[in-house]
Amino acid sequence: MAEESLRTLCLAYKDIGLEDLETSDNHGVYDVEKRNMVFIAIIGVKDIPRPEMAHTIEACRMAGIRVRMVTGDNIVTARAIAREVGIVNQDSLVMEGAEFMERIGGVVCKTCRTAVCPC
Repeated sequence: MAEESLRTLCLAYKDIGLEDLETSDNHGVYDVEKRNMVFIAIIGVKDIPRPEMAHTIEACRMAGIRVRMVTGDNIVTARAIAREVGIVNQDSLVMEGAEFMERIGGVVCKTCRTAVCPC
C-alpha cells in the first residue's frame, strides 16, 4: 500500500480496565497497547494531490527552483507521493530524518552557532 502512496493504518482492539493504563514507557505507550491485540484490518488512506500540483512543481523547476518535500510519512509512502506529483523519479535520493541530519552535520543556532542554544 505504501508503494501506491497510501498511508497504512492497522485496526485492532482489546478489552481493558482502567488499571491497565497505569504504566507506560518513555514514549507514552502503555504496556497493554503492546501485545495481545485482536487484529481487525489494515487499511490504506490516500490524500489525493491537488490536480495543479504537478504543473506547479514543473513551473518551479522551469524557474530554476529545486523542489524538495519534507514529510512525516513512512519513507516508502513519501517516495511514492513525491514520484506521483513529479518531485522525484526512480533514481532520486530519498532519505529519512536521521540520515539527513547526519549528512548536513546537525542543526545549530544561527546566532550562537551551537547545537544546544543558550540564547
